[in-house]
Amino acid sequence: MGSDDVKLQYIDDEADSYSNIFDNAKTDITDTDKARLIASLKTLSEGENIESVVDIKQVMRYFVVHNFVNNEDSYTGTMIHNYYLYEKDGVMQMLPWDYNLAYGTFQSSDSTSEVNVPIDTPVSGTVGEDRPMIHWIFTDTEYTDLYHQYFAEFLEQVDFSGRIQETAGLIAEYVEKDPTKFCTYEEFETGVATILEYCRLRKESVAGQLEGSIASTTEGQEADASTLIDASHITISDMGTMQNMGGGPGGTASASDARPGNMASSSDARPSPPDRGSASEAAFPGEAPQTGASDAAGQSTGSQSSMILLGASAAFLLLGLVFAYRFKERI
Repeated sequence: MGSDDVKLQYIDDEADSYSNIFDNAKTDITDTDKARLIASLKTLSEGENIESVVDIKQVMRYFVVHNFVNNEDSYTGTMIHNYYLYEKDGVMQMLPWDYNLAYGTFQSSDSTSEVNVPIDTPVSGTVGEDRPMIHWIFTDTEYTDLYHQYFAEFLEQVDFSGRIQETAGLIAEYVEKDPTKFCTYEEFETGVATILEYCRLRKESVAGQLEGSIASTTEGQEADASTLIDASHITISDMGTMQNMGGGPGGTASASDARPGNMASSSDARPSPPDRGSASEAAFPGEAPQTGASDAAGQSTGSQSSMILLGASAAFLLLGLVFAYRFKERI
């Protein structure tokens, strides 16, 4: 699934070939802006001089956090959406968007496989050649080594348990008293306990992958699964599930949305990212599936059956982003 332009592949020099990008731009863009981005995508797809068109450190840190929290409802998943592309002077960055189905909760198979998702082949259903914005990391040993270095620093610097418990403590009282919540307070507590254990096990697995005791590729894990971290005692859906979440997997922002910073006109009315640039500093969204009238109607009911949003999914919607910002501050 996903069009070539949304995969950030170079197609040709015609702006019309990138309609999913330019028709959904969040800033006013000119023909010059379009030509500049197309030229950057061409360089990216060629796999050479990557540093001239990609903010290496920013994009690599983005994928470190992204691959740790295992958000398959994204650029690296089968849907290939839910991201923002930011470009300035021909250099591209990736901006996080829509992480409510992270931690393996998007079409999860089983807890052990989700905890052990290989960090060096994180793209769902493929080794990643068709996703040039991440593939370059694994085609050059220098970049791969830096990616591993950033991953090791991330594991060392982020206090996952402390951050989760602090967040839970801030909202627990309000969750308990909220008459419109989508779960019981007991389910919320179960969700907090599950995400704590998930992050502990995920950290153990990634550490093993970095040191070589656990295979860091899909092929390696399929050849020898004996060293994988056992996570069979946790239930992924305790942290949330995509089933019946109004708006489908990820929802969508309308192409008529105004500038970043305004409220998105999607059916779930999520805010757009903060303003990051002027008309010459364009931010382009990743593709998202369209939602119909039935989705909006499902959300308007407010009933517990309209969403199966268990445990800490609501509490930790942006937890991955918190990890990212804390990680960035310390490097």
